[in-house]
Amino acid sequence: MVSHAVIVSLPVAGADRSVLIDAANAAFDAVLERIEPNNEALTRSFWDAGDYVDNQLFAHLITPDKLPMPRDEVAYYIDVFLVHHVIGLATEADSEASESRLEPRRP
Repeated sequence: MVSHAVIVSLPVAGADRSVLIDAANAAFDAVLERIEPNNEALTRSFWDAGDYVDNQLFAHLITPDKLPMPRDEVAYYIDVFLVHHVIGLATEADSEASESRLEPRRP
């Protein structure tokens, strides 16, 4: 189903934000399945769809000068660009897991 909703200003809120968070969560799960991270649970613990929408998507990819933009197009960009963010989270998880294995055990 194609929506005719349009993002016209930032910050995005209400139903628009909810739809984009849902799109981000679905894209995150798809990317995670494709990349098969070594530390999936830890990678998932680092994921915050609201933060991604508010502080990554609209801070770096979709800026006010690019608006208005159809909400479906914004959701498409989430799907396209999220892979790099998820790879970064997986890398961070690998580093943290590696560091915790290197720390000496305390009595």
